[in-house]
Order: sequence, then structure tokens, then C-alpha cells
Amino acid sequence: MHGYSDRINHAFAFTAKYYAPRAPLEGAMSFLAHPANVAVVLARHGADELTIVAGILHHVIEATPGPDLAAMGAKIQENFGSVALAIATDAADHHIDDKGDPIPWVHRKRVLLNHLLIMEPRALDICCADEIHDCGTAIALVERLGGEYLATHGLPPAPQALGWYGDLLDALDRRTDWPARAMRHELATLRARLMASLREDS
Repeated sequence: MHGYSDRINHAFAFTAKYYAPRAPLEGAMSFLAHPANVAVVLARHGADELTIVAGILHHVIEATPGPDLAAMGAKIQENFGSVALAIATDAADHHIDDKGDPIPWVHRKRVLLNHLLIMEPRALDICCADEIHDCGTAIALVERLGGEYLATHGLPPAPQALGWYGDLLDALDRRTDWPARAMRHELATLRARLMASLREDS
């Protein structure tokens, strides 16, 4: 893919409108850049336009409180179609509950790990691209500032992070129907690098 299409640019504009206002006071820049970074990972691994669009939009779904999800889903379907909505919804790792409160990281990942086993392959691409970005962010924080700064950027403590990526890689190995093995390899390489960085930091 050479550059982003009009449809992908539309997804970015839609996400800027509905996702950006939910940026936290702390870490707003990384929050706002996240959809674009995930889109880059997907494009780098040869994802099609529909997957990239859904990958951008799934961030909006993740940040939308439960009572507002139906209305947001209708907006996404109207602008991007039912298939993009279905993929984005399947890939979403909901960050807030029906009251608008943050869902604890451990609970979120437990739910996601179970869902990985039945997730549609294009949604699995999005999930893996998201985790590749998060793991890369964790590595940069550890190498630049130290492991104690992971929590200040919404990331789990080092032992939980390494355990999660190990569980995630095991779950991906069980998905023999998932063709994007290069993404699994990149994630495994990043986990090894994160482990080495944490070891040097201690």
C-alpha cells in the first residue's frame, strides 16, 4: 500500500472527532497517536484497507462508554459499513465500563485472552498490531526512563507485562487459522527485547 486512501483518511478524521475528546490529561499525546501507530503496523504487515480502517475505528469503540456504544456503532456503520463495524467491535479491548470508569488492566486482558480464541482473523490482526505497538512503547520507556515509568503511561508493571505477552503468544499459537504469522514473530521478538531491557534496568 502506497500512502493512505480516502477511506483510511476518513477513519482518521472520524477517530479524531470521537476519540480525541476522551484523551486523559496525563499521556494525552500517546493516546492520540495510538490509532495512527496501529495503522502503521497493520500497513507494514500488508493488511488490506478494510482491516486498517477497522483498526483505526476500534479505538473509538474501546473508549466509548457502554450506554453510548449502540449510537456510536450506528455512526460507524453509516460512515464505514457493517463489515468494518463488525471487525472493529470484534477487535475492541474495552477500556471503560458502563459508568465511564476505567476497567483494570488485568481484567481487560483476561477477557481479551479468552476472546482471542474465537476472534475473527482480521480482528486478530488488529489486536496483534495493538500489542506490538504497546510492547514497543514499553521498550522505549524502559530504555529511556526505566521500568518504574511503565505504570505512569498506563502500562502494567514489568512482571505482568512479560507474563501477558507470554500468554498472548501461546494463544496466538493455538490459532492455526490465522495467517499473519509474521506479526506473531515480531511480537515474540519485542517481548524478548523487553525482557532484556528490563534485565539491564534492574
